[in-house]
Amino acid sequence: MALAIWLLWHTTQSCLGRARDRIFTAPLHSLALLQSPIALLKLPRRSPVSDSKALPQAAMGVSPRLVVVMVAATLLPLAASELIELSYTFNDDAPTSPRLRQFKQELVRKGRNKINLWVELYDICTSEHAGTHIDAPRHNSENGWTLEAIPTSRLWRIPAVVVDVSKTIKEKRLKNYEVNQKDLMDWEAQHGVIPDGALVFIHTGWGKMVRNYWSYAGLDQNNNLNFPGIGKGGAEWLANHGKNNSHTIGIVGVGIDTLSLDKGQSVRMPAHAALFAGNIYGLENVANLDKLPTVGSYVTVMPLRIKGGTGAPARIIAEVGQGSSALASTLRPLLTGLLLPFILALRFLQDA
Repeated sequence: MALAIWLLWHTTQSCLGRARDRIFTAPLHSLALLQSPIALLKLPRRSPVSDSKALPQAAMGVSPRLVVVMVAATLLPLAASELIELSYTFNDDAPTSPRLRQFKQELVRKGRNKINLWVELYDICTSEHAGTHIDAPRHNSENGWTLEAIPTSRLWRIPAVVVDVSKTIKEKRLKNYEVNQKDLMDWEAQHGVIPDGALVFIHTGWGKMVRNYWSYAGLDQNNNLNFPGIGKGGAEWLANHGKNNSHTIGIVGVGIDTLSLDKGQSVRMPAHAALFAGNIYGLENVANLDKLPTVGSYVTVMPLRIKGGTGAPARIIAEVGQGSSALASTLRPLLTGLLLPFILALRFLQDA
């Protein structure tokens, strides 16, 4: 990348010096050319010039088109990212606590109307906390944010980290395992400090049982729930993480791949209480955490916007890959801005 930028810069300086007048006086053929700068090289030209005339000594022997290819090769990986679905699907595999109203879809109409137009629609009824959903802080904090009060900046393209405790849970064979302060500190010792404004996912491995509801909920003979969650100490550590690291925002949300942030047998719900007191929202029944990297992904949370709501089903999408990085977002317009005048200069020099 450094070589491409250096070559682009030096070539542009030389070309602009000779083509300044032509560039600023000649009309652009179309505004679309600004959106696709490489198309400028495809315009018909009157007489080609030699490489020695069009390029400075530093780029002697390198054709204009080759330089463009080099820069494009630099830009393309920056734009490449994979989108991963982190939500379950209602009427398919979306789990809901047996203690809450289950999702229900009722047919209203299905068929062709009087003008032969197909009409199909349903009524739905469900708990705020059904399927993959968000818990607004108000859920367990009297003065916490309700759903519509959560700032959009805390839902859109949030840097995410994944704390994987699935091996620990499997080794200890504890259905009601509680993620503790040591688990989180060990993670930071290996991967670095959780960044400011991050979304923290707890990967317990429970998602692999989602198709078997009884196993996923951990229902026993007494109809009690049994599954992992975040312990009081772990939740308080997360809630105080921003302050303890002199961060501006702190952790904005915590998600987990079980029915609840707290373990199945929890009564006092200490994780909910500790996190929501700091206006840190929760995400429950999160899917596909095993497909996310430990660090480096960006996540967007899209809940229903309900005034006064304490939760809502949510679509959660993760961006994984080079194109999801903040560096890529910064470099892309910078390199494009450098590339455009360079191609313009080449185009008009070739016409000279």
